[in-house]
Amino acid sequence: MHGWIRSLFVAFLTLLASGAYAQESRDAEAIAAYRAGDLARARESWTRVLAAEPRVAGDERARILHNLGNLAFREGRVLESVGWFSASLRLRPRDADTWSNLEHARREAKLDPADRGDLGATLRRLLSAFTPSEARLLALGGLCAWAAALAFEALRGGRTARWFALGGAAFALLLASPWVHGVVTRVDRPALVVEEGKALVRSEPRTEAAVVAEAAAGSEVEEVDALPGWSKIRTAEGLEGWVAATSTFGLAR
Repeated sequence: MHGWIRSLFVAFLTLLASGAYAQESRDAEAIAAYRAGDLARARESWTRVLAAEPRVAGDERARILHNLGNLAFREGRVLESVGWFSASLRLRPRDADTWSNLEHARREAKLDPADRGDLGATLRRLLSAFTPSEARLLALGGLCAWAAALAFEALRGGRTARWFALGGAAFALLLASPWVHGVVTRVDRPALVVEEGKALVRSEPRTEAAVVAEAAAGSEVEEVDALPGWSKIRTAEGLEGWVAATSTFGLAR
């Protein structure tokens, strides 16, 4: 019996080791090129690995996005690095290193900090500190707790049970708040303005078209359409128009 358990344990460790080796070797070429200072080859290699969807996902994808942020910063593309770090945080929202690099890149780009440190910014960061799957699990856990409290009230009755049910409802709302925040603020095709200074938003996808708005560098917008060389965006104020495709950086990567 002990030999059987030992064999299973060894097989499990082997599986973990092979998975870790596969993950490391997947972008080993890019890491080696980056360390050697061959940034162009590192960028091409990491971009190729990202295109291997859906094999590259979750934390591994977030790690590569983070590395591309470091690469862009070394190349002097500071606003682009802000985009890579922001994209990484969408997959790994509590990673301290990525947050630190993002804030450093934003300072270098003369942008406001992503987390200003006030109450509103802290609350938003707390609500967005979970991935969509984590937020759904939290909401489900809160719903189960409330259901248990309601069942307790139905079986026992009385003031204590009623307060218990009300407390369960409040607890469920608290756990569901990250999910609700994610649904309310969800943008299917988020993008970051990486044009130095500001991007001119035009009424039509041509340089002669009238300017209908301006999008500040570092601001998040939504990409609603695309044409060769042009992207149609929607600003936070709800204004829509066209900008040069090079003016924005897609965060859903």
